[in-house]
Amino acid sequence: MRILRMTVAAAGIFLAAAEGRAQVAPVVIEGSLPTARVSYADLDLTSPAGRLTLDRRVSRAASVLCLDNQRAPLDEFMAQRHCYSTAMSKARIDIEQAVNRAGTRFASQATILVAAK
Repeated sequence: MRILRMTVAAAGIFLAAAEGRAQVAPVVIEGSLPTARVSYADLDLTSPAGRLTLDRRVSRAASVLCLDNQRAPLDEFMAQRHCYSTAMSKARIDIEQAVNRAGTRFASQATILVAAK
């Protein structure tokens, strides 16, 4: 039973790593804000799985930009959560527009810019 749990956990880690490989560009400073470009060129946004994968990629990019997984004073923690929420709110608008453009000639813009605030 213990070996089964370890195998399932290892498979989950592998799948999570494989899903996000090379889909989130390195963090870049544009203007005064750190940003990351998230590609969805390989996704079918007309399918629920494609939309979910894009949402996860954007969420991962916002996490990298805004969240520090170490203990922090409450004010720093709250600032990080605000940064994440703001980045996701703006990115969700871009995700919605990308989904609406899926399958049209405008779908060629296959990246979303996620910005920290």
